[in-house]
Amino acid sequence: MKLLRLSVFSLLGLAVATALAAPGLIGPKVEEIWKQQLARLQGGEVAQYQRGWFGAEASTRVESGDGGTELRSEIQHGPLLFTAHGPRLGVVYTETRLSPDHLAPQLRAQLEQWYGRLDQSPLVLESLVGADNRIVNYLRLASFTRADSSGELMFDGGQLLIETDYSGALLTGSLELGSIRHTRAGHEALFTEPAEGTFKYTPGAGGEAELLLPLLRAESESGPLELRDIRLQLSVEEVGRGLLKLISDLKLPQVQSATPVTALQQQMTLPQVAATDLLHYLSVLVPADAGRDWPRAMRRPLRLQQQLEVQSRNGPVLVDADIDWHGTARGAGNGADWWLAPLAGTVTFSAAEQALMQSPLVAKAMMLRQYGLLMENNGELQMHLQADRGRLLVNGQQLPPDLLLLALTGDF
Repeated sequence: MKLLRLSVFSLLGLAVATALAAPGLIGPKVEEIWKQQLARLQGGEVAQYQRGWFGAEASTRVESGDGGTELRSEIQHGPLLFTAHGPRLGVVYTETRLSPDHLAPQLRAQLEQWYGRLDQSPLVLESLVGADNRIVNYLRLASFTRADSSGELMFDGGQLLIETDYSGALLTGSLELGSIRHTRAGHEALFTEPAEGTFKYTPGAGGEAELLLPLLRAESESGPLELRDIRLQLSVEEVGRGLLKLISDLKLPQVQSATPVTALQQQMTLPQVAATDLLHYLSVLVPADAGRDWPRAMRRPLRLQQQLEVQSRNGPVLVDADIDWHGTARGAGNGADWWLAPLAGTVTFSAAEQALMQSPLVAKAMMLRQYGLLMENNGELQMHLQADRGRLLVNGQQLPPDLLLLALTGDF
């Protein structure tokens, strides 16, 4: 019995000694890897690294075109790590925050627009390297409440979780977004229930993601709008030569509004797009600005296929588009038909007659049918558009583009 107690105490002593000695052995290797990884970050530089026995503190400066931003990291050496999610066994754990006193001007302006004066970092990145070589990253976004002339906006915060290993062969993760509430003069203008999503990505191959939003309520021009069980699915495939194939599928199965619309589904495919072109068009189109220099903004090529199905109490509305945008040439004019020369593709519109005749678009639909732009076929109203690098055909007949635009905008 005495021998057993002695063995137990010996093992406990060995465990304690290992726990106390291991951080000092792990620390130098952590510092070496930290600096190696930072060297791969464009514009990144270690401003300071102070290593102790159980941990370290690091200050990192990241330069951008707008200036420099400083990040401060608190680092713990394993094997016993005290994380924000409780004690863990692992190699290293870090918490990285923005330094409020050292932010690039544009980044500061964007954050203070939502959070006001920054006394602490609204973003916290937690990284845990486990004993199994799994790497877990948590990016936490703080909640905020902002009030100005447009009303009061409240956001309950969010969290992004990314898991991988040292090889980086597969990234998986999840997203949680808290509720958003916007009120004007005490009346609700926007409300969303918490949203959640998942994703996985294999470098060199592609990945997929899904976002679920249980409820969105808003005030629209036509009155109250309520959307339930919103689902957005994305898939990305690397098709070679730096090109991506992107497919998005948006489903709104339950729509309640002052209009007859009851459901909507939209699928959009970009068969081949460069990542730089995709980011360019996202920055240009979200949000769209009517005063933008569109011929200049639309210089890059884009291939797009879209299927839109709208269900209403009076029947369905379908739009099928296959667009090949070749991009505007430098020095392209800003005339009314600047968009026609670089455009090729087709758009087919069809709708149950009652879906248009008993909708707010009835006046426009009657005018388009009167001038032969909407054709009646077995209880449906249809329009087929075809563009071919300067020529525009509507239902097989060539039509000047300015006349079509006047008709579609109601200024015929």
